[in-house]
Amino acid sequence: MADLDSSDLEALIQVFDGAEQEAARRAYPVVKEHAEALRDQWRDNAKQSAGRHGKHYPKSITAEQVPAADAAEWEVGPETRLPQGSMGRGFEYGSRNQPPHLDGWQAVIGQEPKFLKSLDEIAKGLL
Repeated sequence: MADLDSSDLEALIQVFDGAEQEAARRAYPVVKEHAEALRDQWRDNAKQSAGRHGKHYPKSITAEQVPAADAAEWEVGPETRLPQGSMGRGFEYGSRNQPPHLDGWQAVIGQEPKFLKSLDEIAKGLL
């Protein structure tokens, strides 16, 4: 019969005990910060591309928390209830009258590495 020593496993369990709650606590401000940065970059991009016919569109781009008991979720994008927010799909993806602007997509590409780095720092801080 094998002699198993579980002390290392028990020590590892102690390290990770409560890590889920601590990760959630640390993630909230990081997700909020990057959601707001994404919103701001998207707005800046839209200001440059929307032109006079979309002068209200950049202000329709919002970052709002999505209520969730077990996650830090934010929704970023044009708010249809705001002036010209319903034009978001046309500005982003284009139409028969205009080419796609891809303002949101460009903002995501710029923010993603920064967001992933921040999440990596949270994960390393939990170890």
